[in-house]
Amino acid sequence: MARKLLSDAAASKLARQQEEGVEAPKVLQRRKAEKLPKSFRLGAGDNERLRRLSERLGEEAGRPISETEAIKGLLLLGEKTDTKKLLASVKDAVFESK
Repeated sequence: MARKLLSDAAASKLARQQEEGVEAPKVLQRRKAEKLPKSFRLGAGDNERLRRLSERLGEEAGRPISETEAIKGLLLLGEKTDTKKLLASVKDAVFESK
């Protein structure tokens, strides 16, 4: 229970806007994140393979190539590669790691 009457209190921002007839603010659409984080687990061998690949690419490029950049390149290569060849490589990688 309130101990004091609020008769002297100022009107709220919402009450003022309603009295003045101010148009309600528009609700903005949620922006899509341009870069979404993606996590996955790699085994020790796969981590080492990715590190070596990143180093090799960096030596060829003459600048450091991050593991993320290497993965992005592999994704692009995967889009351009024949599906049967890619599937064979995936199977080899999966069974090699087990």
